[in-house]
Amino acid sequence: MKIMIAGGSGQVGTILARHFHRNGDSVVVLSRSLQKMPWRVVHWDGSTLGPWLDELDYSDVLISLAGRSVNCRYTQKNRRAILDSRVLSTHVLHQAIAAIQHPPAVWLNASTATIYRHALDRPMDEATGEFGGDEAGAPDT
Repeated sequence: MKIMIAGGSGQVGTILARHFHRNGDSVVVLSRSLQKMPWRVVHWDGSTLGPWLDELDYSDVLISLAGRSVNCRYTQKNRRAILDSRVLSTHVLHQAIAAIQHPPAVWLNASTATIYRHALDRPMDEATGEFGGDEAGAPDT
């Protein structure tokens, strides 16, 4: 199976790529930074069509994890970059799928966003997490 992972050079993408690669799947990671990995890494900017489009044709699965890291201060500039990186990458992947002859049967789009309070005292998860936003210095949106 050929699996494309857009924005796959981060923590989750690397874990997925390693898993699929070990299972014998053909893995292609689309990344802004080229790195030597056991699977193919192809450059993309996350916002425009490019040579990576040929890699997507005849792929079986597209997993998009693209987006600027949320591990930053939530300044106006960073918040805009977080949102734009997710919207623009999703838009260009949609354009790509519409442009190729043999699109993947599955497209999974996932990204991270912070909704829980910043906590060093315990993990925040769906079962026990406390919503954030009221902490000192938290943005109002």
